[in-house]
Amino acid sequence: MGEEHALMSDLSALIEHLCAKRADLVRTMAASPRQVSDEQIRNLAALQTAFLAVEAEMRRAEREVLHEEVQERTSSIPYQNA
Repeated sequence: MGEEHALMSDLSALIEHLCAKRADLVRTMAASPRQVSDEQIRNLAALQTAFLAVEAEMRRAEREVLHEEVQERTSSIPYQNA
C-alpha cells in the first residue's frame, strides 16, 4: 500500500504543478485579452486535459487504496456461522 500512497503523493504534486502553470497562463491571457494567441489557447487546453487525466488517475489510486483497506479489514473479521 506504500506504493499507492507514494503514487498519490506524486499525483498531488503534479496536479499542483499543472494548476500553477494553468494559473500563470490564464493570468497572462487575462492581462491582454485582445492578444490571446491560438498557441495560448492550445496550451490552456493541453494543460486542462493533462489536469483532468491526472485527477482521474488520482481518483483511481484513491479507490484502489480504499478497496485494499476494506479487504484488509474484512479479512481480519472472523466468519461466524449464525
